[in-house]
Amino acid sequence: MALYVSAGRRQRRFILITAAVAVIALALGWLIGLQQAPSVDESVATVRAQAADLATGVERLDIEYEQVLTGGGDTVEAGVLAPLTDLRAQLQSTLESAPWVPQQQRDATLDSFAAVRSGASSKVPLDQFRTLIIAAGEQVRSTFGISN
Repeated sequence: MALYVSAGRRQRRFILITAAVAVIALALGWLIGLQQAPSVDESVATVRAQAADLATGVERLDIEYEQVLTGGGDTVEAGVLAPLTDLRAQLQSTLESAPWVPQQQRDATLDSFAAVRSGASSKVPLDQFRTLIIAAGEQVRSTFGISN
């Protein structure tokens, strides 16, 4: 025996079921998205790790620079300036990922890299170059709040 269900009742049932499924799907999507989004602490830690790598990278340039001065390695352009250009590009990207860093610190950090470039281009003595790269590394750590 078949029961007759009016068209209006079928439509209301369909709308209620559809609305319930939509609410459940929205809630599940929100929960899944919440779990996959990085937290602020994770984002800051990632930026700081990148900055620590940059500081170490600039401080390692003394080995290449020493080889350039003794004539045992690449040219200044290939051994020091090219890697420094890459490090500066990474620094700018890292600074863009760190909106909490004030513009004054950004400028000081970029200026410290410019000083290293200028020193290498001028072929300053090794001790002076080491002073420049150590200052640049310390500036990066200070800018991003990294302790040694």
